Amino acid sequence: MQPERTASWYLFVLLRNRRFLLISMLLVMVPTVVVTYLLKKKYTVTTVIMPPESAPETGLSFGGLGLSEFAGYFSGGMGFSLPLMTTLSDVYVEMLQSRTLIERVILSTGYIDSVHVRRQYDRDQQVGMYWARRIFKRNYSASVTPSGFIEIKVTTGNPWYSVEVSQRVVAVLDSLNIAISTSRSHTSRVLLERQLAGADSLLEASSESLAVFQDRYGIVSPEEEVTQLVTTLAQLKQQYLELQASAAALGSGFGGGGTTAALEFQRRAAAILGVIRQMESGTYSAAIDSAFPSLSLDQYPAVVFQYARLRSDYEMALRMTSTLRVSLQQTIVQEDNPSPSVRLLDAPAHPGWKSKPRKIIIWAEVFVVALVLLVTFIFMRERIWQFQRESPGKWREWQELLSEMKGDLRRGGRSPQPPDASARS
Repeated sequence: MQPERTASWYLFVLLRNRRFLLISMLLVMVPTVVVTYLLKKKYTVTTVIMPPESAPETGLSFGGLGLSEFAGYFSGGMGFSLPLMTTLSDVYVEMLQSRTLIERVILSTGYIDSVHVRRQYDRDQQVGMYWARRIFKRNYSASVTPSGFIEIKVTTGNPWYSVEVSQRVVAVLDSLNIAISTSRSHTSRVLLERQLAGADSLLEASSESLAVFQDRYGIVSPEEEVTQLVTTLAQLKQQYLELQASAAALGSGFGGGGTTAALEFQRRAAAILGVIRQMESGTYSAAIDSAFPSLSLDQYPAVVFQYARLRSDYEMALRMTSTLRVSLQQTIVQEDNPSPSVRLLDAPAHPGWKSKPRKIIIWAEVFVVALVLLVTFIFMRERIWQFQRESPGKWREWQELLSEMKGDLRRGGRSPQPPDASARS
C-alpha cells in the first residue's frame, strides 16, 4: 500500500536529510563565494550619441535635386536613399559594428595586447585579428534607443581603458563620416567646376552675341511684355540646362545604374526645350497661351524676338555663373574644413563602479540551482528506497538489468546473450 504523499511527508523527508542538505549546500556555496571574489572585475563605459542630422542643402538645385543630395547621389556617400524604415541612426550603428571601424580601434588602442593575443597576431595577422575582433565584439555593443539616440557600451578590465577605447570608437566614427563628407564635397566640386566652366563660356558667348546685336540694331528699349518674355525664357533655359547637366552626370558614370533617372531628366528637358523654341519664334500653342496669357507679342517684329532670345541667354548665363560660383566656394570650404558630424550627449567617462561580476546575482543563481538539484536527488533517492522495500522482486530484475548494462560497457557494446530456459521459466 503506497502511502499518501502530503506536504507533511515532503517536509519530513527534508528534515530527515537536513544534515546532508546543509553540508552539500555549504560544499557548493563556499567555493562559489571564493571564486566570485577571485573573478576579474569588469568596467562598462556607456556613450550616448545624439541622432545624426542630414546636411542642409545649399546653393544650386540640379533638376529638382539639391546640391548636397545631388552630390551624395553620385558619390555613393551619406546622401544615398535609405531603405524603408531605416534612419541615419541605423546607418551609424552599421558603421559602428563594421569590421573596418573595429579593426581601427583594435590597432590604435593596443587591444591585442590587453586580450593577450599578441602571439597569435605576430604569428599570423589574420588569425590574430580574428580572435581580437571576436573578443572585442563580446565586450562591445552599439544600438539605437527607442528615441533614436545611439548607445555604445565598451567593457574592459580597467575603467580608464574602457574610456580610452570608447573615445577611440567615437573618433573613428567621426573620421569615417568626415571621409565620406569630404568625398561628397570633392565630387560636388568637380561637378560645379565643370558646370561653372560651361556657364562662363555661355556667358561670354551670349555677351558677345548681345553686343553684336546692339551694334547692328542699336539699343532696344523693351516694353513690359518683352521684359516678361525675357525673364520667362531665362528661367526656362536655366531649368533646361540643369536637367541636361543632371542627365549628363548620370550617364557619364558619376552614379552607377542611373539610367531611369537620366531618361526622366532628358524627357523633362526636351519638353522645356520645345516651349523655349516656340516662345523664341513667337508661335504659341494652346498650352503656352494658358500658361502665359499676358504674352501676346504677335504685333512685334522678328527683331524683338531675336533680342529676347539673346537677352534671355545672357541673363540665364549670368544667373547660372553667379549661383555656381557661390556654390563652388561653399563646396570648397566644406571640403577643406569638414565639420564634425558626431554630437555626444553622454561623453565617455569613468563608470564609477564595476559592472561585472555581480556577486549577489551569481550567489542567488547558484543557491537556487543547487537547492533544486539536491531536493530532487533526495526525493528520487527516497522513492528508490521505497521501491526496494515494497517490490524486492522487481528491484532484483532492475539490478540484473543494470549489471548486464555494465557488462555491455565493459565488453565494448556487444549484444547481450538471450536468457536461458531456467531464467525464462
